[in-house]
Amino acid sequence: MIALDTNVLVRWILRDDPAQSPKADEILAEPFFMSTSVLTELGWALGSIAGMTRAEIARSVALLLRLPTANIAHAAEVRWAVERFATRGDWEDLIHIATSVGADAFGSFEKKLVREVGANAPMTIADLNP
Repeated sequence: MIALDTNVLVRWILRDDPAQSPKADEILAEPFFMSTSVLTELGWALGSIAGMTRAEIARSVALLLRLPTANIAHAAEVRWAVERFATRGDWEDLIHIATSVGADAFGSFEKKLVREVGANAPMTIADLNP
């Protein structure tokens, strides 16, 4: 199994390169691994560079995660993060929370984070403000 860089996933989603996009199809047809850092960068690249909307990013990443060849740590929690991001929340924060499962809580000084993650977060969000 090969671990992939963000650029391969971007080419697969955007279909914007006549040589690399078909090659990405071939690569993603075989088992592959996405690290959480690549997934974090993917959300940023699709929004900041490609100009995709929150809903478009969520749909594209959800499609990628549904590929039978896709492998990622904390897959169920990452799917929660992608679904939550479709309507609210910060991409990076949600991915951080999804991949921190196993800890007692996810602590932050960011007050809106508790509201944005909702009641079905995969772990407790601790407001660390004094």
